[in-house]
Parts: sequence; structure tokens; C-alpha cells
Amino acid sequence: MNLVILAAGKNTRLDTGIPKSLVTLNDETLMSRHIRIFKSVGVKKFCIISGYGAEKLQAALPDLKKSHDADITILHNERFDLENGFSVFRAKEWVEEHGMGDFFLTMGDHVFDPHFVDEFVKKSAGLDKTLQLAVDMPGESNKHIDIDDVTKVQVDDDGFIDSIGKEIPTFNRYDTGLFRLKAEVFDVFQRSFDREEYTISESVSKLMASREAKSVLVEGYTWNDVDNPDDLQSTINLIDQKLL
Repeated sequence: MNLVILAAGKNTRLDTGIPKSLVTLNDETLMSRHIRIFKSVGVKKFCIISGYGAEKLQAALPDLKKSHDADITILHNERFDLENGFSVFRAKEWVEEHGMGDFFLTMGDHVFDPHFVDEFVKKSAGLDKTLQLAVDMPGESNKHIDIDDVTKVQVDDDGFIDSIGKEIPTFNRYDTGLFRLKAEVFDVFQRSFDREEYTISESVSKLMASREAKSVLVEGYTWNDVDNPDDLQSTINLIDQKLL
């Protein structure tokens, strides 16, 4: 198993002067936490996509490799002004170089309970779709989520994704920012780029019509998206409460 971590964003809402993935939560950076947790569930290789503040991520790389004894590669996305789908595509050469049939994908500024990650890894192993997205049911365990900012998902009775976006009118799931993707997904991203569409959600929409975008429900565990100072504080509080 292998993981791509997107860490190219400009960090405009949490202006700390460093990539969000290097923000420290109770003596551990978000990036270090990702590597620790995903390695514990069997991930062997990590690919970090850098952009804004790339030199700071590069400087952190030796310590990350040493402290986690992990195989970590950093690839730089020079067009980090574009949306997150372009950063995913930057991992194409890494995936192809290592002959990966599929890979996991997450965002450098997301935080997961380790049990959440473990359950998604197990549940997604037996499915055969180009894209699998870990989703959560709105409820008590995610009441801290910023409803105006979270990406929402509407899924049908079989778990296939019908619609996705931050402003869709009806939804029954939250996008948690954790995916399992087949290598052929890069063809879908390329078709999106040809239409000047650069978000992950726009590529997901192209897979919906062919029933190749499926949700995987993982509920009852805590996760968060650290986008702004309020998110950062709520995440620290959740860690202090041993919910993350």
C-alpha cells in the first residue's frame, strides 16, 4: 500500500508562514502524524506533493525519514496556484515508476483518528472501482465540522456517488478527504484539465456517470480539516480529549 499526501496549498486562511502540513499539534506536525498513522496500517511508500513553502517541506524530509524509518518522496507542483486535482496528477510519474495498481490519497491538512484510517483501508480492499472515497454520516462524532466549508456528498442506496461539492443542495454524507484510487484515474484528471477543470470533485463527477465513483462509509470516529485558526484550536481540543 502506498499513499499520496497533498501539501501544496497556499495556506491563506491559516497564515503561519509555513505549509499547513508542518503545523504542530501537541508536539507532532500534521505531516508526521499522517506518516505515523498510515505506516501503522501497512503503507510502505509515501509521496508528498509540495507547492507553497516547498523548501520548508524539503528541509523537514530528513527528520521525517529518520524518525519514521519510512520511504518518503517529495514531488514539487510548480502550479500550486491551480486546484487540488492538479496536485494529484503530479503523482502520476511516481505511481507509474513503482508499478502501482492503486494508491491512497489524502490532504496534508486533514487529521484522522487512527481507527478511521484502519477501517477505510480494510473496507476499501475488496472493492473494484476507479475511485473510492471515505465518507462520514453527519452526526455527533463530527459536530465540530465547519458545515459551510466541508465538501458534501450525496450517495445512493448502494453507496455510489450521485453528486459532490461544497454547495450541493442535498447531501447525506461528508467527504473526509481520504481516497483509494486506481492508477487509471489519471486519465480522468487529464480529461478534466482539457476542460480547464482542476478540482478533485470535478474529476469525481466524471466518474459518477460510469458508476466508477463509490463511497465507503466510515462512521463513529473523529476527523477534522485544519483550514483556519478555529479548526486548529478545535483539533487541538479533540486531541486533548483523546478523540483524535
